[in-house]
Amino acid sequence: MQADLAPRQAKLLTIGASPRPAVYDGSKGVYLSPSLAQVGKRPSDLSEWLNLLAPDVVGRAHREYVDAGSQIIQTNSFNGNRFRLQACGLDSRLEEVNVSAAQIARQAAGDDALVAGVIGPSGKLLSLGEVAKDELVAAFAEQARALDEGGADFFHIETMSDLEEAAAAVEGVRSVSGLPVALTMSFDAGNVERGLRSMMGVSPKALVEMANEMGLFAVGANCGLGLEGYQPLVRALIDSAPTGLLIAKLNAGRPKIEGGRTVYEASPATMADYAVWCARNGVRIVGACCGSTPEHIKAIARALSREL
Repeated sequence: MQADLAPRQAKLLTIGASPRPAVYDGSKGVYLSPSLAQVGKRPSDLSEWLNLLAPDVVGRAHREYVDAGSQIIQTNSFNGNRFRLQACGLDSRLEEVNVSAAQIARQAAGDDALVAGVIGPSGKLLSLGEVAKDELVAAFAEQARALDEGGADFFHIETMSDLEEAAAAVEGVRSVSGLPVALTMSFDAGNVERGLRSMMGVSPKALVEMANEMGLFAVGANCGLGLEGYQPLVRALIDSAPTGLLIAKLNAGRPKIEGGRTVYEASPATMADYAVWCARNGVRIVGACCGSTPEHIKAIARALSREL
């Protein structure tokens, strides 16, 4: 275990006892993508390149979120597993990508914020046989080992749609680290009428049941199409009785294409209203996902401080 981890772990355990939710940060990949041009990459390339080629850019983004009021910041490692890195020729530098991601975030966080070591989906469909479960477990384990080494305070497995892959990620993390684990899935807001499901058909209840069985630190939702349908989604998660803390980290509105670029329509004020509603309804960790900026997080932090 990291030598200076104990005080930060104690801080992590106080989140549930606070009178107001902890403020998470916002977008990483979408927010950082314009900076890829500075290192000769396209905006569509993985933002993880920046951990190696422009760590100062990543660190500045982290500090902007901390200055905006984030008490938790995510590592820039969403695509840090071997399968996603292989697609862009970064798999041979997997350890460096992830250790650097955690080190950059750790330095930016200082004593003011906690660092979530982020692990995203593999990009392979387990249900179609594109990958075996043991391969997934091994891939998530090697990423988790590097994030732990770099200074993460806990793990956040996010944007999952397949419950089996999510379970493989938890298994992989726990095979190499004793840090707490949070899990969030992405639920398609367009499916609200037919029962709130992820792309692979997972319900909020099924997610919470698995999280409870595995003893996860926190559970919830992130990403999705936007804020549409988030209230019934949050209620469904709460009604399923999670034993861990509840996380809500949704996109800044529904994405639209304008002038050849993706635009997210939710303003900082709209995101602040969302955060207050979530807080009043039992969410203990509130942030934002794609399309959000430090301005959205600043509005969320101010609203929570003012209203609660």
